Amino acid sequence: MPELPEVESVRRGLQAAQLRAPVVEVWRSGFKLRVGKSWAEENLACLKDNVPKDIRRRGKYIVWEFAGPGGETNGLVIHLGMSGRCGVTTAAQPKVTHTHFALRMADDREVRLVDPRRFGGLRAGPLAELMASEPLGALGPEPLDRGFGGAVLAERLGSSRRPIRDALLDQEAIAGLGNIYAVEALFAAGIFPLVEAQRLHASAWERLAGTIVTVLQRGIDNGGTTLKDFRNVEGEVGRNQDDLRVYGRADEACPRCGAKLVGFVSGGRSGAYCPRCQPRPRTRQVR
Repeated sequence: MPELPEVESVRRGLQAAQLRAPVVEVWRSGFKLRVGKSWAEENLACLKDNVPKDIRRRGKYIVWEFAGPGGETNGLVIHLGMSGRCGVTTAAQPKVTHTHFALRMADDREVRLVDPRRFGGLRAGPLAELMASEPLGALGPEPLDRGFGGAVLAERLGSSRRPIRDALLDQEAIAGLGNIYAVEALFAAGIFPLVEAQRLHASAWERLAGTIVTVLQRGIDNGGTTLKDFRNVEGEVGRNQDDLRVYGRADEACPRCGAKLVGFVSGGRSGAYCPRCQPRPRTRQVR
């Protein structure tokens, strides 16, 4: 699933396209996308005759603002799911297989969502309502926002008995962080990924907050991580997979010390760590 850097790369691509012409047609395939109460009512028809405005990101979601014809402020939430891709093309260009959504603008350009596995999601409506309701309303703080640090992490996760890697994936605790970047941040911070979160000392939380910001920013600078499906708005793959230190590299040599990286599975998700750089703690607290 695309994580914060991948979604941010898509957001920047859409923003760079300077889509400002009014919406003249909303097209939707007959196939269902993401299921669940938060996505049951897509309400996409409300976007017709709206003028596109700012495109932002909240966690792993794209949030697109529109000015409605009556002066109202509407929004479109896009969740890319496992394999979703957003692109900008001309209306005359034939829709490729697995296209499930298209917004046609008055300048004959279209924004299209292609999602082969159909785990993505779409939801439109008054922007304030979208921001306040699930899933957006339940999200935790943004790790790239000013004020994020060890104290914020400790407050959100410091009492958790979950392994720290698993705890970091809780979107209600911290928004946008996924498995790839959590594993990379823990390696950079020298923290054993399966230690209980409640065992981290204030200094470890502060160090971890710093490495989270670093690995996320590096992912954005590299245009995201493409392991299989991810493509940006131009259809290009990301480059960050070439800079991953430990994720997906179990049994390889640690890039820092040369020890053999160890793979693990927790909470149904795999990862890797260095037993020398991220030793299993022997004391009650991890500093």
